[in-house]
Amino acid sequence: MHYVNPNIEKLYRTSYSESRENYLRLDMNENPEGLPTHFFKEVMESITPEYVAMYPEMTLLIERLARYLQCEPTNVCLTNGSDDAIRLLFEVFGEPGKKVVSVSPSFEMYSVYINMYGMVHSPVTYDGDFQVDLDTILNNIDRDTGIVVLVNPNSPIGASWSETEVRAIIEKAQENNAVVVIDEAYYYFSPITFLKCVTEYDNVMVFRTFSKMLSIAGCRIGYIISNDKIISEIKKASSTYPVNCFAIKFAEKILENPHIIDDLIEKEREGREYLLTQLEKYEYQYHFNHGNYMLIKSNNKPQEIFARLKEKGTLVKTYNTSILSDWIRVTTASIDIMSVFWEQFIEVDQHYKEV
Repeated sequence: MHYVNPNIEKLYRTSYSESRENYLRLDMNENPEGLPTHFFKEVMESITPEYVAMYPEMTLLIERLARYLQCEPTNVCLTNGSDDAIRLLFEVFGEPGKKVVSVSPSFEMYSVYINMYGMVHSPVTYDGDFQVDLDTILNNIDRDTGIVVLVNPNSPIGASWSETEVRAIIEKAQENNAVVVIDEAYYYFSPITFLKCVTEYDNVMVFRTFSKMLSIAGCRIGYIISNDKIISEIKKASSTYPVNCFAIKFAEKILENPHIIDDLIEKEREGREYLLTQLEKYEYQYHFNHGNYMLIKSNNKPQEIFARLKEKGTLVKTYNTSILSDWIRVTTASIDIMSVFWEQFIEVDQHYKEV
């Protein structure tokens, strides 16, 4: 029998096998409407056969990102989406047998890579009020710790981290020779950033993505910001061409047109405020932590709501985790999208309301 990496062989992976193409997709925190049509067409018109035939050139985009982030180009590494950034984190800094400290529940791909690279997950679990204890996190960071992960804000629960909390965690990790990742995938929805920490500490990386607010999840592009030394080590493990030419062109054009970002931010804010107003009006229990998603406690079981909404052409997220088993998660978007969701949701949840 041929050799298979035992960490891969025993790894359990799940995936959504059905097509999502013809649904209103409110289950994966994408922008269901995407970029403005006129802007999309403008970008596509700039893509020529010669451009696609050439290997991707990343230098210009990295320089623009560096100006945008007010750092040096040597502080930025492009990645094939956030998943690739996480893979590079573990490939470069993941010492087998060492602990990874994070909160739980959180983004599932961290757990996947923890197992894939033979590390040990040491999660600190949120309580029933969706709170997590800082002292417990700090006490969990010790000489056996290799990586600490902070998603800011954490999906799907947990408030944005405060500067006091982040600095305490970074410094405790630094004392124990552990690296810290601050995953800012939801930065534009909750503009609290710890970017300055990458220059103030030698063990900090910030991850960002174009998938969420910037609406090009299908292009698969993200980036890591850190000090020169960390970025240099990460680039050694990176693919020669980690980002495709379409992703590069869209990212360049988005950065050239900051009004596009402003418009996307405003559209999501308006839709989110509409949904919050409706939830308050109908006295629903909900949890919102400043990402582009919201947890809602429905009158019926989440799996029933999921099935009924799916019949109407809308997808939402449900969980098996006990702390989240009574909630559905809904991606927030424009008023037009939130109005469609709300009409469908209130119909299926109130019509079939349990007595």
